[in-house]
Amino acid sequence: MAIIDKKDQPLQALKQHEYPVASPGEEQAELTTAARDVLAERRRQVEVEGFSLEHDSQYDLGELPAAAACYALFAQRQVLGLRKSEPDHAWPWNLGWWKPGDARSALLKAGALILAEIERLDHQEQESTHV
Repeated sequence: MAIIDKKDQPLQALKQHEYPVASPGEEQAELTTAARDVLAERRRQVEVEGFSLEHDSQYDLGELPAAAACYALFAQRQVLGLRKSEPDHAWPWNLGWWKPGDARSALLKAGALILAEIERLDHQEQESTHV
């Protein structure tokens, strides 16, 4: 039985399920279509909507993951055949911003919002260590 450092566990889990990831120092693996689409949605949010890191830094009360959760729950309802189109009660913004599309589109938005929150947290951490 191999001993795996806890910090390597997520990477090992991805490799076990044949997701295209690279270990530090390895050549970058090719992304799946889904991963590329999440990144493209994040790029669209930044370039078209203007939701840059600087803009997103104002959301320090969990708004980004709450919105992501609402989109993910919408997708789940679609899979279950429930056609409720309004967002969950946790939706943090004006209803005019609620644009889930189909289940896949909603999941792409959810993934992009999670990415935005991780970027915001990383930036916040960098700012606090460089003071």
